[in-house]
Amino acid sequence: MTHARFRPLGRGLLGVTIGLAVSTLAPRLALALQPVTEFLAHSKAYNPQNRAARATAAQRDAEVGVSDGNLMPNVSAAATYTRNQYEVTTAALLPAGAQSQSGIPNIVIQPLDQFDGNVLLTVPLINVANWDRRAAAGAALEGARAEEASIELTVAKSVVRDYYALLGDEAVLLSAVKNLDVAQRHVQLARDRKESGTGSELDVQRALADRAKAEQNVTAAQLGVTNMRRDLYSLSGLAAEPAAGFPEDDLREEEPLANWTGRAGGVPSVKSAEANRVTAEEGARAANAAWFPTVSASAQERFTNATAFIGGHWAIYLLQVAASWKLDTTIAPQIRAQNAAAAAARANEDRARQAAEDSVFRDWQQIRADIDSARSTRAQVVASQLAASLAEDRYKSGVATQLDVLQARQDAFSADVARIQADADLAYARIALRLDAGKLDASKETR
Repeated sequence: MTHARFRPLGRGLLGVTIGLAVSTLAPRLALALQPVTEFLAHSKAYNPQNRAARATAAQRDAEVGVSDGNLMPNVSAAATYTRNQYEVTTAALLPAGAQSQSGIPNIVIQPLDQFDGNVLLTVPLINVANWDRRAAAGAALEGARAEEASIELTVAKSVVRDYYALLGDEAVLLSAVKNLDVAQRHVQLARDRKESGTGSELDVQRALADRAKAEQNVTAAQLGVTNMRRDLYSLSGLAAEPAAGFPEDDLREEEPLANWTGRAGGVPSVKSAEANRVTAEEGARAANAAWFPTVSASAQERFTNATAFIGGHWAIYLLQVAASWKLDTTIAPQIRAQNAAAAAARANEDRARQAAEDSVFRDWQQIRADIDSARSTRAQVVASQLAASLAEDRYKSGVATQLDVLQARQDAFSADVARIQADADLAYARIALRLDAGKLDASKETR
């Protein structure tokens, strides 16, 4: 049992938009099997890869918030209670009786129960490294969103691939069942001919062997359908209903290749690589900014009952501007590492762009080959069905042998299977081209 041929997954657009293109490009989909848009919509929320990509994008969004917080003023507060062993007053610092003679009031410097509170406001004034880190976090968020779209597209292409593979397997199963029915009728015909004296036991045994082979074909086709249903369920979380109709391509040619290759730069995989390159470049700038000093301002308000010599003022403020400059031997290696990462990201962006264009090129060429294959299989089906019919008639008339009939029937079955697989391949190839080219609105651009 063979399945419809499909190529490795490419990159493209969002799953919801894919459904619009698919529904336009597949004119006669199954009547009982759910539309492919249902599987796409369900997989968007169900598929673990999609869920993980969304969680990663949410994580990057939170990291942007952390970077924003590092650039904003911040307030901290602290409160402490201290139980001192001794109370310290000004009277303890003077000779005995001196304080009463001088009239100096007794001032508590350190109380037994000491309460202190601090409120600190810090305002970053100059921090070039944090500014660049904020830019890098924003680029990382854009990259995560592009990666989310790329993964969503990859899953959607897998859903579309398995959807058409399931249609092909369902059609092969239907053809195998029909072939088994013909084989059963041929067994009865061979037995009738034996009883009438125009056939032999050899003819009956050959017919029985042919029926057994037809039964094997049905079993293999059923296995293919069962496995493909499971694959489709694993991707989308939606159980497929039995198919009742199948795609039949109109064999139209696509637009010239030049009209497609220029669109590949906007697909999510390229956007993701571009965002990763920006992130790496911002990281390199942040590493270089480690050479620069940082400047911050702070305002502190202190509340305490240990007022000492400040005349009983329990609230004291402090204003401060601080500059720091750290120079060490790790800065230069970090800069080299970030510059190398940025160079690798630029190379990966070029590779992603080239891969997107290569995918479009291969898809377009595959469509041309599949059109020729589908056209030839149609002619093969017509010829093999006619040959099988003629062989049956000649066998009934005693002109042809049973081997001629069996071979003609097998050729007709093989041609029908080839036609089904060719149409399934072509239907998927048309959609893959649009996905890999980033063509969003196929309903307007393919007519």
